[in-house]
Amino acid sequence: MNSMKKQKIRDAIKKQKKNLSKEYVDSYSKKVSEIFLKQDFYFDATVLYTYLAFNTEIDTKGVIKQAWSDGKKVAVPKVLDNDVLEFFYITSFDDISNGYCNIPEPEGKTITKANDENVLLIVPGLAFDKSLNRIGYGGGFYDKYLERNADKSFLKVSFAYDFQVLDNIETEEHDKKIDVLITKTAIIRK
Repeated sequence: MNSMKKQKIRDAIKKQKKNLSKEYVDSYSKKVSEIFLKQDFYFDATVLYTYLAFNTEIDTKGVIKQAWSDGKKVAVPKVLDNDVLEFFYITSFDDISNGYCNIPEPEGKTITKANDENVLLIVPGLAFDKSLNRIGYGGGFYDKYLERNADKSFLKVSFAYDFQVLDNIETEEHDKKIDVLITKTAIIRK
């Protein structure tokens, strides 16, 4: 039952995202990035794990560039052959190529697996609610990653367009909540 509702939500949000212009995505991404970069938790972080934008996701390149210039370590996700998500440090966008499902990911001999104790993690998602529940793309990659790394401390932040924030979404036991949700018009936190 839940998965059907989740799938309906995923389909509806994907349809709305498909209609976004590049200009809208760029301008919205810039605004959300500006809000994120002013937060104490950003200043306090020494390492940032973040997704690389795909399709019309809110772009994280501005955040990554600023993190590098602020001397923070940056790691991005890669889906390994066994369908396990891991994060790898990158020091430039030259370390990126298209991987799993054509999603940009770290590539090359110089990338090192990230293994930090305290992480500011930007989590992608399709839909969120005001209680900080999240619906991802359906692979469960982030939920499984967080489960495998339960001994580490993550501050989980997501970026969303306003239309991605619903009043309430049903969740399942394995679904992990986020800690902070940032849109152009609101910051929702625990």
